[in-house]
Amino acid sequence: MQHSLRFTAFILLAIAFQLLGCSEDPDNDITEEIDTASGTLIAEPIPLKPTPEDTFRKLKTLFPRPIFDADFTKLSEVTTSKTYLDFLTEEYRTKKPFKTLTEYLDVAEPDPERYKPFLKEFINKPNAEDLVIAHQITLKYRCANVILYQMIHEGNEENIIKAILAVLEKKLSVLEDAPTKAWMEMHLPNPNQGKEFFATLENFVKETEKEDARLIDEQFAQHGKDDGLLWLAVRNPALTAEILNNFTNTNVFLRWTKGIFFQQNP
Repeated sequence: MQHSLRFTAFILLAIAFQLLGCSEDPDNDITEEIDTASGTLIAEPIPLKPTPEDTFRKLKTLFPRPIFDADFTKLSEVTTSKTYLDFLTEEYRTKKPFKTLTEYLDVAEPDPERYKPFLKEFINKPNAEDLVIAHQITLKYRCANVILYQMIHEGNEENIIKAILAVLEKKLSVLEDAPTKAWMEMHLPNPNQGKEFFATLENFVKETEKEDARLIDEQFAQHGKDDGLLWLAVRNPALTAEILNNFTNTNVFLRWTKGIFFQQNP
């Protein structure tokens, strides 16, 4: 009888040790904290995603006025700050990874509503690749146009002629890009089609410039230039990247927002 009781006690102890061992399994860790007073589980708080409004307020605190300086120095500091880049990479996720605002401009998906009406004049059903090609060409054309605006602003007739030649050279360089060249050969094999495409493109580029210039001008009217630039960086990072890439002088940029360089006011 005593032998039977000892054997039973041994079995119970073995089971108890097994149960204790299972409770220490590292794969079964509980991430919640325990309130020692009540004995209830308290879930750890989940970090909140930074909102555009929160990010705007943080940037405004971190970077005192003026944001709108002579050569976009402060805006460059804003857009390379950890606060801004953390927000950018979280809020504006892309298929391809990026670490900087400049890299974001390279990988950001173009707006179909902007490009499809233009492309449908030449392609029946534009796809994602068509949008990307048109977008990249447009970015290069817009950058080239700013070279001319800069020379017009300086008012040097000799430099304007040089600028026109530089603009033409930059615009022609798009044909040296292998993907663009292959795309042109596929969709616009006839030379006359190519001429029509680029003639239409010139007008399309100018209209998109007017549209963006008007948007920024309205934002400045609503928020002022300093807050307006911060809101632009938060709400429209691609356009902000383009501005920093193309403009080196805020006076030229401001005249651009007013439509002074366009044949007609935006």
